[in-house]
Amino acid sequence: MSINLVQLLEKDIQVKPSDMHKDEMKILQFLNRKDPDLAEAFKLYLAKGRQGILSRLAGSMLREDILGLSSKSHDLYVIGSIHALNVPAIDEYWQRMITALHSYRLEDGKVYKLYPLSEKECLVIPVSRTYAFSRVEVTGSILHISGGGVKRIQHAAAFLGLLRSKEENSNDKSSWVKLEEELKNSSANLALSYSFWDRKKKKYQKRAGIQGITNSIDWVLLQKRKNPNFDSSLFFEQLCVEGHNLHPGTKTKIGMEPEDVFGYAPEFEGVTEIQYVGIHKDYAEWGVIEESEENANSILFSEYPDLPSAAEKEFAEQGLDTNDYIFVPVHSWQLEKAIPEIYPEEIKERIVVPVKGFAVPCGATSSFRTVVPLSNGETAKYAIKVAVNSQMTSTVRSISANTANNASVFTRLIQEVMEREQKLLKTFMPVCECGGFNFKAKETERGMDDRSTLKSRNLSAVLRENVERLIDLDEVAIVGSSLFSDSPISDKSVLKELIERYSEERQEKSLRRTAFQFFSEYMSIALPGFLTLMVKYGIGLEGHLQNSVMVFKEGRPVRMLFRDWGGARIYQSRLQEQLIKAEFYPGSVIMTDHLGEMHNKVFYTVFQNHCGEFILQLCKQFGLEEGELWKEVHGICENVFDQLEIQPQYRDKACMDKEALYQATVNHKALTKMRLAPEGKDYSYSIVPNPLHEFGGKEG
Repeated sequence: MSINLVQLLEKDIQVKPSDMHKDEMKILQFLNRKDPDLAEAFKLYLAKGRQGILSRLAGSMLREDILGLSSKSHDLYVIGSIHALNVPAIDEYWQRMITALHSYRLEDGKVYKLYPLSEKECLVIPVSRTYAFSRVEVTGSILHISGGGVKRIQHAAAFLGLLRSKEENSNDKSSWVKLEEELKNSSANLALSYSFWDRKKKKYQKRAGIQGITNSIDWVLLQKRKNPNFDSSLFFEQLCVEGHNLHPGTKTKIGMEPEDVFGYAPEFEGVTEIQYVGIHKDYAEWGVIEESEENANSILFSEYPDLPSAAEKEFAEQGLDTNDYIFVPVHSWQLEKAIPEIYPEEIKERIVVPVKGFAVPCGATSSFRTVVPLSNGETAKYAIKVAVNSQMTSTVRSISANTANNASVFTRLIQEVMEREQKLLKTFMPVCECGGFNFKAKETERGMDDRSTLKSRNLSAVLRENVERLIDLDEVAIVGSSLFSDSPISDKSVLKELIERYSEERQEKSLRRTAFQFFSEYMSIALPGFLTLMVKYGIGLEGHLQNSVMVFKEGRPVRMLFRDWGGARIYQSRLQEQLIKAEFYPGSVIMTDHLGEMHNKVFYTVFQNHCGEFILQLCKQFGLEEGELWKEVHGICENVFDQLEIQPQYRDKACMDKEALYQATVNHKALTKMRLAPEGKDYSYSIVPNPLHEFGGKEG
């Protein structure tokens, strides 16, 4: 049997109903009731969904070297019928493994990581390439060799189970069991995502074909011309079919039923009705800008004129006065599933009072819990970030009191900073958070138990500027995480569509050269903003792909919108030197006295996540050289540092940050290691080589 035929058969492997996990079966049962045609597609995509999560898990565990998966593995090189293994000697064990693999027919030209599990067992992981920061790309079938021969591992849970037997350091393996459940949930939801995507593509391609449109950029611009209130940024946000580019829990939604995921998640063009709940002022905290602190409701009441009248009518019927309450937006799933369970006493005592007669239909963005009101004639002023008590990736997506109360504080801070940085502001613009609200536990309850924390986090919300109001009619705003998504119209990546458009405008025949220039222009907009705020003000923005929205005009990047302050870190002494004051919520971790903490925030999110993924995609899609692109990143950073170093007050800071940025190794946030760590542990990191050291480390 030829290698190509083996691969073809493996791609077509279908999961039998008897082999389905609980989450997969629940989705299938839901679809059989809701949408039988989609149920058939779901069965076809189960294997692909499983493979997607399995590859992420294996790549993550190799990168983080969990249980020595990388350091204790041996590389097997396949060249035709020759198998070359980098071990000192081919003993009996390795002879058995190689003989077994000969019968399987490995792919020519590939490297396989062989990881011994026991005297008779071995894992075989195909690695197509290793990129900067030890990013391992796992493609193809992961195999398990045992006494029974060679078997293809078909699920991340099975892979995790094999490795779990190697864990000897702890008798408590509950974290492994929990991660296994997350992986099963993530795999099932990814298969559902692929199923719907197939249908979505057909719909858009049919509609675009009638209009003679061949790419998503032209499609969106046409919709905007026809309807000025069309939300182009939301369109791109909802292309998040595969979610997080690295996290094995990319589609995890623990606690949600299939109908909830299908009804609300962005990849299914989910729509939620945002409802409103009144919290008695004695139990509420809030912070708003441009409105009276005494009347925190005015920011919502002015945006939704029907809300106060609906609330007044309902509250009057209960003998309540709306002036005694702060109104908070709530996700409809949260109101139905979480609020009654978390606040039963408060609802009974009418401390928490839902408004039943008013709701705002909203479309979900890529982050699920941040939603955008759907236009009914005018583009909404605010996007709304609401609490959702479901675990997605590694975190339950409620909102802390810190995040809610710091929203307006950070906005005032960043507005003051950008007022001083007028030149930078032309291309690096904040998406401001205009208000935050949360439930406040009683003084006697606060900080005493998990219950009070649960209460403070699950009736909370943040109002943020709507991206669509920050761009012109001939522009499109695309969140960074969607640049590498497939277009529903062309089947190319959105990035490739942009570069092709950019190539046409420049009349450049070489797509490869255009791709390099596009990248250079993109980074020349993004990096000066992140670096300048870090060096001059000590502000470490969380500049990963999901928080970075580039604005494009005629295919060309023109300015970046940066958003979401919750994960930022500010090196306190630098901000104080600028004579800027900010009173953050008590207990907030946003201010730090540790320079390295701020560096880690910027270097991981901006360089490893943002730049790293961009460069990887350019290498795969356009054949560019990774080193060439990192050299360009270094050159752009050098220009920024040079401009800062000529200013005496910033010279030392710039040198200090540059030395840290170019160091030989850097911390990498260990996403899977954190899932396997005991409860309550802080971030886990792995040490990985730094691609920028080659260009900048020599000076240090």
